[in-house]
Amino acid sequence: MVCKSEKLEPMATTHAPTILTPEERLARRRLIFQDAVSLLSLFLITAVLFALTLLLFRSFTNHREELGARWKARGEAALNDGHPAIAIDDLRSALAYMPSRQTEIELATALAQAGKVQEATAYFTTLRESAPGDGTINLELARLAARAGHESEAILYYQSSLDGTWQGNGYNRRRQVRLEMARYLIARHEYNYARNQLLIAAGNAPDDPGIKVEIAGLLEQANAPRDALSIYQTLAARREPAFAALEGAGRTAFSLGMYRLANDYFGRAMGSDAASKLTDKQAAADHFMLDTSQRVLLLYPSFNLSPRQRAQRVLTLRNTARKRLTTCTASNGSGASGLSGLTSRWSQLPAMLTVSKLEQQPDVEQRLVQLAYDTETATAAVCGPPSGDDATLLRIAQNPNAVEQE
Repeated sequence: MVCKSEKLEPMATTHAPTILTPEERLARRRLIFQDAVSLLSLFLITAVLFALTLLLFRSFTNHREELGARWKARGEAALNDGHPAIAIDDLRSALAYMPSRQTEIELATALAQAGKVQEATAYFTTLRESAPGDGTINLELARLAARAGHESEAILYYQSSLDGTWQGNGYNRRRQVRLEMARYLIARHEYNYARNQLLIAAGNAPDDPGIKVEIAGLLEQANAPRDALSIYQTLAARREPAFAALEGAGRTAFSLGMYRLANDYFGRAMGSDAASKLTDKQAAADHFMLDTSQRVLLLYPSFNLSPRQRAQRVLTLRNTARKRLTTCTASNGSGASGLSGLTSRWSQLPAMLTVSKLEQQPDVEQRLVQLAYDTETATAAVCGPPSGDDATLLRIAQNPNAVEQE
């Protein structure tokens, strides 16, 4: 029996550290080294595979880009050469290899030029949804709408193109679009709208005679000869004016009945070296207007003449007009009843008129001039267009106050 007072010895609570033998330490080191080598090998293999994959991907990408660029170049060349059907296939192949917004625009353009209006319209409309302010896309949509006969849509797209953004020289592109729009409006007989667009273009145009002449020519087509004449005159006032400016000024002045001005400009134009390069048809037309202007100025009873010279011309007009009335009445029979009023007016004038008498009677002189004008106008309506001096006198009668305007 153990005594209560006897103390029990405490039990040991710690373990003695494990002592590895040299062989075990070496084995552990070998294991760690093998694991490190395996992990490093795995990293190296992964890196090599990644590098190979990246290399192959880049090679494949470069090859796709090369093929895309090649097909794109072929498509653009076909489009520029006027073969849109070939360009369509080439550009579609280019898009398969290398998607590009510019290529999509070119493909839609090729579709439009190939006559595939609906497909091209759908393509451009889709492109416009992502870029409603793109000037090129709106221009192509305007052209497609014009071809389809949708005037309101065409004008809307033309205006959107003018207000849109352009790559490169947007200033020149907008002017070209405005002139194209003006041509479309002229073809639709929207002359006032076309004139407004052309006046805007003229105001914004650079100081380039070629551009100004082009705008003036379109103003003529838009039934705005006065605006065209103003541009031509500005160009003709230069030190070395272009032949087209002199010819245009003469032509528009002639159409407005401003024969003195037409004579001056045509005289300068036909006396230049450039006149020898005209076609036979152009030269004949210009010579006709020049000769007609000169004849008008020889017959016109201008107040700038001396009283005797004016009286002589008035008598010449009287003789020409009375002969025309007599011939027309005789040849038209019952149809000449509308000329009876003119016959009565002629009978009320003094039968014997001389230059001296007319010089002393300016009121009779003026009545005679007006009667000659009225006679040529009325006989032209009854007996058809006159010829010779009657035709010249009719030109004067249509706008006598414009003959000597400058």
